Amino acid sequence: MNALQKYLDQNGVTRYQVAKQTGIANTTLANAVKETKPLSRQTVKVISAVAQALGKTPGQVLDDLIELDEDNSK
Repeated sequence: MNALQKYLDQNGVTRYQVAKQTGIANTTLANAVKETKPLSRQTVKVISAVAQALGKTPGQVLDDLIELDEDNSK
């Protein structure tokens, strides 16, 4: 599973909710959570939208995603 999708699931938020709250296109989020999309290819736009929806800073979200991605690769 893509790290971003796993992160959304762990935080109990859907792509639709992120799109609705932030105005980012749902198709942008759908592309961001594709299995083939590595964390290193995520955009600032997507990270910022997820952070806004969760009430976190983009830095916090990125730190969480990096940790999650490292745990998945072990």
